[in-house]
Amino acid sequence: MVEHTDIDEFLSLDLVNGILMAALKSETVDLTLAKASVAYRVKHYHDKDYPLFIDIKVVKHITKEARDYLASKEGCNKAASCAIIINSNVTRVLANYFIMINKPLVPTKVFTDEEGAKQWLTAYI
Repeated sequence: MVEHTDIDEFLSLDLVNGILMAALKSETVDLTLAKASVAYRVKHYHDKDYPLFIDIKVVKHITKEARDYLASKEGCNKAASCAIIINSNVTRVLANYFIMINKPLVPTKVFTDEEGAKQWLTAYI
């Protein structure tokens, strides 16, 4: 179980030029980690809806419950859009499955090019 005091082990999050830059550091994302990540983001960046740049390069598995939560109203809270950064076929499958099946409530797109992702996100600042 992920406690808020442990969140730095599983997530890095910084606001850079109006974009929330996040990187998941865990190979597995379950509902507990998904909820802790969203709670941390909302607690620290609740002043407006920010575009999210989410690096999932190390993720190898995400549970159905975590996907459902992250696509929900609560999971998308304070998010203007989401660029999912991938670097392998495994993360491509995870990201595309999430978008097609779970249908996040904010504009969401998969990228291998980080600069292209940042450019796309600037429209949502």
